[in-house]
Amino acid sequence: MPLVVIDPGHGGTDPGAVNGSYQEKNFTLQIGLKVRDFLLNNYQVSVMMTRTTDVTVSLSSRTDLANRNNADYFCSIHVNAGGGTGWESYIYNGTVPPFTVKSQDTIHSTIMGIIGPRYSVRDRGKKRANFYVLRETNMSAILLENLFIDTSQDLKLLTNATFIQDLSEAIGLGIAKALSLSKKTQKLYKVIAGSFQSLTNAQARESYLEQNGISAIIVQVEINGQTYYRVQAGAFSKQENAEARLAEVKALGISDAYILLE
Repeated sequence: MPLVVIDPGHGGTDPGAVNGSYQEKNFTLQIGLKVRDFLLNNYQVSVMMTRTTDVTVSLSSRTDLANRNNADYFCSIHVNAGGGTGWESYIYNGTVPPFTVKSQDTIHSTIMGIIGPRYSVRDRGKKRANFYVLRETNMSAILLENLFIDTSQDLKLLTNATFIQDLSEAIGLGIAKALSLSKKTQKLYKVIAGSFQSLTNAQARESYLEQNGISAIIVQVEINGQTYYRVQAGAFSKQENAEARLAEVKALGISDAYILLE
């Protein structure tokens, strides 16, 4: 099984870039843990972290961990500073195998394809540098600079939980594509809060759920040549969690809600 090392930059006595009470080390750890969880939940892959808490880790310890365990890929996560704006990626500026370049292309385009149009994040480009963790790793490696901590518009995104989740999942997806990771075949318990032939009716049901604090999406399906719009109020790996959500939905008066396993 492929092994990916996720490296949240800085930590402990090294805060990284700082803007008031905001410290780079906290953002990088938050993102790194979410990337780990996304990969482990969705792909057949092993993941090691250079740190999972706010501790000081030397640069050599980070690369030694990856080299000692013969990792297949190394991804270092950082937040930029210096008054700019946007997102960029780096690989080593020395001699690298073709896969290092190709994987940067894939990861960069995947991430920017999500956070660019969704959040109007500026693409600062694919770059190369003589960073320690890129130079001293034996495997292909990338370093990601995720926005600028000292730019107000970027900091607003970095403190937005939805953006952090989307960014983290985009990073994970990019790594999965670059390494051609196999997806986990996991069945989900989906809570269906109505199925309609009218999109307008489905949207009304979705809105009703959202107004009552239950997130929902509309999924278009074809059944016997007919188009239906299912209102899905959650998808869960555990049946008991789906049943709890189903009870919430039925408590709102949606008596025909049900659980679909697929």
